[in-house]
Amino acid sequence: MILIIAIAHKKKLLSFWSVAIAVIFIAIGGWLLKPESQEAKNLKNELYTIVNEQVGATSNMDKIRISNLVVSKNSGGWDVELSLNADKGFTMISTKQMMWQEAIKILAAVSEIDQLDEVSISWIYPVLNEQKDVEYKNVMSFTLDKATRDQLVWENLEPSILPDLVYDYEEHLILSE
Repeated sequence: MILIIAIAHKKKLLSFWSVAIAVIFIAIGGWLLKPESQEAKNLKNELYTIVNEQVGATSNMDKIRISNLVVSKNSGGWDVELSLNADKGFTMISTKQMMWQEAIKILAAVSEIDQLDEVSISWIYPVLNEQKDVEYKNVMSFTLDKATRDQLVWENLEPSILPDLVYDYEEHLILSE
């Protein structure tokens, strides 16, 4: 008899914990899958408009300019991650310079949005892999914070100094060829 009571008690305890764990997973899942806020949607729309107006909706290689756009809320405002398809220049040097020039156009325009904190830009460009197949890869990336953006006089900014102004600047070897 005691064995039957102990088994019944274990089943009730197991059922309780199963329900409790399910409720926790549902709550966490609902939090993680929370729909994007209207503020985030508005900010994304504004950023799409800025990029399209400043550098065009497509690259000169017929790729949609914005490959990916992520906005995330932080304690000081919003962080933005832009992945953009780059234009092709006559040489790799001119291609890199175009990336800098276009990034400055975008950064100058987004600097007017007060609630933006960090803006990260990544440029995507076709690169041959080891099998000699073309892959679209991140060839340049960097981040610029609000404090630095607010100090710059965008009209007088020489594109070649952009790597010295930003942080986390990375450049693929292809841009040095």
